[in-house]
Amino acid sequence: LSALLQIQHDSTRMESVYFWSAVLIAITPIVVFGGVAVWLLRKYWRERRAGTRNAEVGTRNETPG
Repeated sequence: LSALLQIQHDSTRMESVYFWSAVLIAITPIVVFGGVAVWLLRKYWRERRAGTRNAEVGTRNETPG
């Protein structure tokens, strides 16, 4: 391992591979957790909208008295 560290590497291709690997590692959790958050928000909004529609129908059909 120490011999590998002493060798001077000027490989721009490997630097590019390391850079894009780091970008992928950084973006992956953002995309995954962001996708889950969007999915949960849409589900919450749909259920809330369906709940208010059911409440409106329920009060509309009530008979006074």
